[in-house]
Amino acid sequence: MMQAVFADLLAFPLMLIALATASIGFSTGAFDAVTQSAQAQTAALTIAFLAGVSEMLGQSVILVVNRVALYRFLASLAFTGASYVLTALIWALSAFAVAPLTRVGTLGPGDITAVTGIVALAFSPRLLGVFAIAPYFGAALGNFLEAWALALVIFGLRVGLDLPLGAAVFCGSAGWIVSYALRGFFGHALAKPLGRLRIMISGSPLDRSPQQIINDLIQALKEETRP
Repeated sequence: MMQAVFADLLAFPLMLIALATASIGFSTGAFDAVTQSAQAQTAALTIAFLAGVSEMLGQSVILVVNRVALYRFLASLAFTGASYVLTALIWALSAFAVAPLTRVGTLGPGDITAVTGIVALAFSPRLLGVFAIAPYFGAALGNFLEAWALALVIFGLRVGLDLPLGAAVFCGSAGWIVSYALRGFFGHALAKPLGRLRIMISGSPLDRSPQQIINDLIQALKEETRP
């Protein structure tokens, strides 16, 4: 009995690991799973959430320096994770919305959950976002992970929903452009309220970037070593 309960508890985390590791290797089976299984689609959305958590963990040095309380730190992780899920949903809805422009007619109303699952699963490479905070190569790594995710969306639409390659490229890329544009627009238009919300959640303005912290440490070391 206990073994069965333990196995049930492990089943979902094991599915997350299996889907994430398979998808980053462009596995057809992983993307087929999220088009057919509600449980796999839930796991994919969880992966997108954890990708946001990973990014925030990479920035945890800012939270530590600003002496953020533990409960606020956890709230910041959850907030960033939720923002990644929202990004995945916007990307998926945008890709679905532009599909009729391709004139392939292969996406129906029932495919929206499959498209969402594909896009969310494509966030798997961004589980490595914790390393994007590193100086010098962090920004390049972040851009690489973004491109990797886009390639996975195109691959997933091609193999998971049997879209022609041109249609998969168009839908995946258009969805990314729309989601990126909306993030930029709302990020600028709502900069002040979002900033206040972030302060309310974290309890700190978080006004020192990781690079600034590193620069301060280097400057302090230089001053200590001066004769």
